[in-house]
Amino acid sequence: GYGSLTMRQIAKEIGVSTGTLYHYFSSKEDLFVQLIEEITEQDILSATDAIEPQNLETIEEKILALGKFIVEHEDYFNKQTLLYINFLQQPALEQQQLVEAVTHSEKLYREEIRKFLGIDNIAIVDHISASIDGLMIQRVFAPELVNFEEQIKLLAQMLSRYLEP
Repeated sequence: GYGSLTMRQIAKEIGVSTGTLYHYFSSKEDLFVQLIEEITEQDILSATDAIEPQNLETIEEKILALGKFIVEHEDYFNKQTLLYINFLQQPALEQQQLVEAVTHSEKLYREEIRKFLGIDNIAIVDHISASIDGLMIQRVFAPELVNFEEQIKLLAQMLSRYLEP
């Protein structure tokens, strides 16, 4: 896990000297913060590239497309979820910087969801994000208990009815 990983191990794995790694990152936490920023940008670009070209008009179609994207990349998102959970097990001093990075990342994801769905009510966007996060955590720990596609479809239907004029 993250706690037992050393900068020396990271340097060896990526084929650089420890000094070179420290030249760019003063600590493992700094490296991880940069990693979170990069992952967030890549995730947003990947989702935008995969979903945007589609001709989606309704909120229901958009949520279903987002859900489909997540299902297609479920293994990746499961590993990311486990990684974030692992970080939260670090001592408080190390954890603060990591929590701030994850929080910033979540804000970026939520803003993209808000723009994509065209929803101005941030409470609704927070609900969508929390629902998806909760489903992903359940899929990581008890995949047989929850059908992601079914739950996303239900979320899409509920929001569509709630937001209908």
